[in-house]
Amino acid sequence: MSTYRTADLSLPFARAVHPRSARAQELTEAWARRCGLLRSPEAAATFRALGYGRLMSTLCPDAPLDGLSLVTDWNSLFFVTDDQQNVACVTGRVGRYEELVANLRRIVGGDTRPTADDRHALVVALRDLLRRSLPGRPGHWVARFRRHLERWLDGHLRENAYRTGGTVPGPDEYVLLRRDASTVLPTFDLVELVEGAAVPESLYRSPPYQTLVLGTADVMCWINDIHSLHTERGDPMNLVTVLEHHLGLGTQRAVDTVAARVAARVADLLAATRSLPAAMDGLGIPAAAQEPVMRCVRDQQSWAASMETWDRTDTIRFADAESPGAGRVAPYVEDLLDA
Repeated sequence: MSTYRTADLSLPFARAVHPRSARAQELTEAWARRCGLLRSPEAAATFRALGYGRLMSTLCPDAPLDGLSLVTDWNSLFFVTDDQQNVACVTGRVGRYEELVANLRRIVGGDTRPTADDRHALVVALRDLLRRSLPGRPGHWVARFRRHLERWLDGHLRENAYRTGGTVPGPDEYVLLRRDASTVLPTFDLVELVEGAAVPESLYRSPPYQTLVLGTADVMCWINDIHSLHTERGDPMNLVTVLEHHLGLGTQRAVDTVAARVAARVADLLAATRSLPAAMDGLGIPAAAQEPVMRCVRDQQSWAASMETWDRTDTIRFADAESPGAGRVAPYVEDLLDA
C-alpha cells in the first residue's frame, strides 16, 4: 500500500461531552471486569486507554448517568466482540467465533434456554445488557432493537465470509454490510431510550429520519475506514480498499474519493435535519414530543463529530504502535474466544 495523506475530516456539528465522562469510563471498566471481558490488570489498563466511556460521553451528554452507563456498556461489548471477530479470523478460529455468534443470536431473539456458552464473557455481558434494556419498553422499540442486534451479528458472519474467502465486496454491498456490522443502528435505538424520545415507526421510517440514521452510520464508518486504513492492510472490510480493488484507484485517489463521499453524506444530514420538524408536524407529532427527537439528532451528530477526533487522537485503537501487521492480532486485544 502506498503512502497517502488525509484531508480534513472534521464535521460541522456541535459537540458536547457529559460532565461525568470520567465516571462513565470507570463504571464501564468495572462492569466489563464483572462480566469477564477484562481478565487482568493489564487488560483493564489497556481498556482505559481505549476510552470507550470517553467516546460515549459525547453521544449522551445530557442523559442521566445510569442511561449513559447503559449505552457505554453496550458499546464496550460491541467493541470487545469486534475484537474477538478479528482474533478468530487471524488465528484460524472462525468456526469457534461462529458458534458464539449462533448462541448470541439465540439470546437476542428471546430464547431463554441455556446455551453451550452460558459462562462465556460475551454471553454473560449480553444477557446482563438485555435484562437492563428490554423490560417495560414499547413493543415496536424492542422489536426494532432486536432486529438491529441480529443485523450486527449477521453482518459479522458476512464479513467473515469475505475475509476467509479472500474476496472483496462490491462498493454497494460494502456500504450495506458496513452499516449492519457497525452497531451504529442499535446504539441509536438506545439513545432514544435514555433520552426519553418517543419515535413511532411512522417517523422512524420517514425519509428524513432514515437519512439521519443511515447517513450518520455511513459518515462514521467511512471516516473510521480512513483513520484505520494503516492498521488494516489486506483486510477487505474497508471502503478505501474496496474502491481500490473494484475501481482501479490508487490509495490516494481512493482515500480522496471516500472523503468526498463523506462530504456529500454530511450535506444529506444537514438537509434532513432541517426538514425533520416539518416531517414530524405532518405526522401529527406534538411539539413537546418533537424536542426529545431533535435532541437525539443533536446527540447523533455530536457523537459523529467527536468520534472523528477519537479515531484520530483520543484512543490507542488506531495508534501506529497498535498496528498488528498482516496476520497478527493487535496488541491491545485480549483473546477471549476460548475463555
